[in-house]
Amino acid sequence: MIGRTWLALTLAMVTLAGCADGDSPEQDSDGDGVVDALDCAPGDGTRWRFLAGHVDADLDGVGAGPSIQSCVGQRLPAGLSPQGGDCAPADASRWREQTGLYPDLDGDGATGEGPLALCVGDTLVGYRAEAGPPDCDDHDARVSEATWAWPDPDGDGVGSGEPVSHCAGRRPPPGHVAVDGDCAPDDLLRAHWLTYSHRDADGDGYTVPEEGRLCGLDRLPQGYSLSANGLDCDDANAARWTERTVYADADGDGFGSGEPQTQCMGRTAPPGYALDAEDCAPEDPTRWQWRAYAHRDADGDGDTVPEQGVVCSGTQLPQGHAEWPTRDDCDDRDASRMVSWSVFPDTDGDGAGAGARQSVCAGRSMPQGFSAVDTDCDAVDASRWQDLAYAHRDADGDGFTLPEAGTLCAGATLPAGYATLPRGSDCDDADRSVHTSVQAWTDADGDGVGAGDAVALCTDGTVPAPWSAQGTDCAEEDAARWHQVAYAHVDRDADGHTQPEVGAVCTGTSLPQPYFTQATGNDCDDTDAARFRWVVLYPDADGDGVGTSPRTIPCIGGQTPAGFSLKGDDVDDSDASIQEDPEDDLMVELILD
Repeated sequence: MIGRTWLALTLAMVTLAGCADGDSPEQDSDGDGVVDALDCAPGDGTRWRFLAGHVDADLDGVGAGPSIQSCVGQRLPAGLSPQGGDCAPADASRWREQTGLYPDLDGDGATGEGPLALCVGDTLVGYRAEAGPPDCDDHDARVSEATWAWPDPDGDGVGSGEPVSHCAGRRPPPGHVAVDGDCAPDDLLRAHWLTYSHRDADGDGYTVPEEGRLCGLDRLPQGYSLSANGLDCDDANAARWTERTVYADADGDGFGSGEPQTQCMGRTAPPGYALDAEDCAPEDPTRWQWRAYAHRDADGDGDTVPEQGVVCSGTQLPQGHAEWPTRDDCDDRDASRMVSWSVFPDTDGDGAGAGARQSVCAGRSMPQGFSAVDTDCDAVDASRWQDLAYAHRDADGDGFTLPEAGTLCAGATLPAGYATLPRGSDCDDADRSVHTSVQAWTDADGDGVGAGDAVALCTDGTVPAPWSAQGTDCAEEDAARWHQVAYAHVDRDADGHTQPEVGAVCTGTSLPQPYFTQATGNDCDDTDAARFRWVVLYPDADGDGVGTSPRTIPCIGGQTPAGFSLKGDDVDDSDASIQEDPEDDLMVELILD
């Protein structure tokens, strides 16, 4: 269609150029250097000659279809090409034919079936000039090599039968596996031929040589093996697998005697036989071996004496025989005596002895009449057996001591009247009624508080009358007063109003009048009961209850004196009818407004 259009345009231009009225053979109407008679487009300076071209619809530089003549200038316009033969006129990436190509659409180097003749461009994208390894899927670069898969009807991962081809690296087709050789295609629990060289038919862990094969999974089942484990002397009995030498064991103690015999057995010898042939007492199941001893306990008291020998025994040496000593028996013929005591005679039985040391063989307790110590300070008096030191004495027995050091023969503790630690300090250890020295003052008025110089009294711990433990009486002749009490306020005119005054007064249990610790008001004149407060007053000459300046601050009582007022804003103190200034009220109202 494009070729026909260009041809029609060219013919029309030639016709118009040849039919121009009044044209001169040398005339160049468009000034393109070609006379109108030879110019294929006399009126267009950009075109002047005919060139042959092929329609290039995809603008790849190679056209297609028949060659057509077109009126052009220096070169053919876009859409026309002097070169024809485009094998793909609508595809700018392809324009030339090439033979001997092999498809490689996924670019993995492996190719599909060929050779092929194809329309291509500058490059061979998706194709190769030479054949590569066969590609099982030319649309997936991850796979190319083909492999086989076998049917697996029992799903055990091993197939058999007719294989099918598929791409290596991909999952085999459903129902197929990559491993061939299932020896039991319809049994999920068997798949491979497994060889064995040894059998353990009775399951005792010991084998006998036997070669063969069986259909199984990844390992031989129990009872089959590729290696030997011992040599079972009876593979039909799990309790017997090894041949050993045994001896008759008549008493069943596990130790035999007599001639050796060979028997097929397990971990233990069969009943009536033993592996050991050294039974020293074949008819006694409690004894079977000779054992050495180094000590004897003939009287059975648990203590031994040295004696060496051997005796037919069981797991332990028999009673009265021992490998190691148990203490040292001083008399192995008498079970009541086994300990050798180094003691002293205790004639009074107080637990402490005296005299020369003696060695006595007796039981496990201290023998009667003896002691382990020789510290008895009085061998005939059971209540005294040791010398005890004392540092204090209480001669009168009042419980208070005086320092005195010494020792005396006593029992478990010091007797009464002796002590190692002090208790008080007895001021008279010959009189049990007194023991403590106290400081006292004379209390002449009997108010419990004394005065004067202090004296020291030896008493029972209390201060007797007429003395006192205190010496601060400020009125030693007046029983109603005995100590100084501070005050901060006074009311000397007894009007009920106080004024500040700090001091102290000698008194009894409480402050007397007119002294107080707390203030009541603030008395402006404590010498006059009629006056007790300071007040600001104004003179009130007209007696209307409102005064005027000058103000005063007098000391008054409860009533305001005549001729004075608490108020001081009277504008006219000579006229009782006038108290306020209207102009002032107006000014206040204006200010407030």
